[in-house]
Amino acid sequence: MLKLFSLALITFFAISCSKAPTPTAEPIRPVKTLKVVAQERQSDLQLAGEVRARYESPMAFRVGGKVTERLVNLGDSVKRGQPIAQIEATDFTLSTESKDAAVAEGRVAVELAETEFRRYESLKKKGAISDFDLDQKRAKVGSERARLKAAESVLAETARQIGYTELNADVDGVITRLDFNVGQVVAPGQVVLVIARDGVREIEVHIPESDLQRVQSAAGFKISISALPGSLFVGSLRELSASADSATRTYAARIEIQDPENKLSLGMSASVSDKRQHSDLVLRLPLSAVTSRDGKPMVWKLDEAKSTLHAVAVRTGDLDGNGVLIESGIQPGDLIITAGANLVREGQQVKVMP
Repeated sequence: MLKLFSLALITFFAISCSKAPTPTAEPIRPVKTLKVVAQERQSDLQLAGEVRARYESPMAFRVGGKVTERLVNLGDSVKRGQPIAQIEATDFTLSTESKDAAVAEGRVAVELAETEFRRYESLKKKGAISDFDLDQKRAKVGSERARLKAAESVLAETARQIGYTELNADVDGVITRLDFNVGQVVAPGQVVLVIARDGVREIEVHIPESDLQRVQSAAGFKISISALPGSLFVGSLRELSASADSATRTYAARIEIQDPENKLSLGMSASVSDKRQHSDLVLRLPLSAVTSRDGKPMVWKLDEAKSTLHAVAVRTGDLDGNGVLIESGIQPGDLIITAGANLVREGQQVKVMP
């Protein structure tokens, strides 16, 4: 019995050893790569800006009164001479009627004075009156004519004020600001809206004191627009404030931008950087592409033919924007791993993600 048990135990161990698990193949890890290219060094100067019109026209009524009609809204396009708003004209109409009556009275007075002068002139020829009496009548004619002229001037001024109760656009453009509503009482000269003229567009920026000299000496500017990804514009400094804003301590500036295709719309946000006088090409990698081995920086280079990775020691330089400059170790055209660099090993086979 003992011999049979021993034989069964030996047979069990023999079968168990013959079925040992085989090692599984290492999975192919997906990675992201970046092709190294020589490019311009990014600027340390980054200014936030906004697309504005070069010329902006503040509009105001030339007389005061209560607004009875508003014919435009914010963002509307207007043409030169187009009515924008109306204020109540009743008071000016009544005043005009009063001044018109004064002019009619003056004309009657002039006619009367002239008739009386002619009668005295005939009497003087007959020797019935003296020269002094005739001179008095002549002076009265001149006086009445002067009063009539003054009344006519007052009437013309009042009549023009009726025309001032209607506000019309004086340029073609877009309304970028509205500061009044129907029923509001406005004062003469009070700015009620702003029209951005059609034509040249500019970037308005506010420059910190520390960057002022760099902006003044820049050869030009590179401008990217948030609403137009991939588009790059160039510009030049056109206007720079001579004094800093008392609250922000920044200098307002306008950068003229070249936009031949009229892609820019008012209010778009922009990022402005300066163009260097002498711009050398550099190799830049994302920070995620650089790892460390034994305290020294390295990257993973992809062998395209075999789809395997090899560690390459590099010498890093300054930070540049959101990346780091590579001074040696890689060449333009190399494929470098930018995601998963800490999870791979030498010679590992990988799959490049699109």
